[in-house]
Amino acid sequence: MTVTQTSAVLRAAEMDQFREQGFLGPFTLCSPTEMAEWRFGVEAVLDSDPPDHKTKIHNRHLDKKLIWDLVTDPAIIGRMQCLYGEDLLMWRTNFFIKEPGAKEIPWHQDHNYWPLEPPIISSAWIAIDESTVENSCLQVIPGSHRKTLPHIKASEDMVFAEMGDPDYLDIHQAVNLEMKPGEFILFNERTVHHSEPNRSQKRRIGLAVRVVVPIVKVLTWDSPEHALIQISGRDPMGLNTVTQPPLD
Repeated sequence: MTVTQTSAVLRAAEMDQFREQGFLGPFTLCSPTEMAEWRFGVEAVLDSDPPDHKTKIHNRHLDKKLIWDLVTDPAIIGRMQCLYGEDLLMWRTNFFIKEPGAKEIPWHQDHNYWPLEPPIISSAWIAIDESTVENSCLQVIPGSHRKTLPHIKASEDMVFAEMGDPDYLDIHQAVNLEMKPGEFILFNERTVHHSEPNRSQKRRIGLAVRVVVPIVKVLTWDSPEHALIQISGRDPMGLNTVTQPPLD
């Protein structure tokens, strides 16, 4: 499997847009045809048991080279470097699988849930399947990263236990981020986002990529064996346990 190499350098206007709106993209990681080839490998990973993680959908970059190669492609990491600098570490990856009938993911800011100090994250969201309004594509509220959103207990029809307080949201500003397979977006830890229940008959898989800078300390680990992996640059702080990428 190969990935189409695209320019990973952001223009000044794109970096300004990221700072003003809290997200950027979609960009092309690979073509839909190429992602169809990757998808076979991704589905095989999701059918396999992880060696030391809690679930099949979390942190598979730690044990499967295919996932590591996908989430560290220069099309993603090069753009993150433009925004956050050369020194980057992989903290976590998560598959978000929405089968037909899957519940709503509430409006939220990621930093609300994360055991990190300070919570500075560059996130990418890769479309493994086609992601449309019909099968509950990602939605974001531009500019929402400039304020902290209070979170409250979520209703039982939500995936998460907590959700953003609707009294502090203007969902009329929401933008649908439809993506072809092989496209991705970038956003930060405070960008308010959401996805509807999947009311279609089409599955939707997205792969979230969580990258931190060296000043971030992980306060609680996913498992005793979990560790960060240096993607690029250096780790002058040495605050976290680190490991090497998988070999196969």
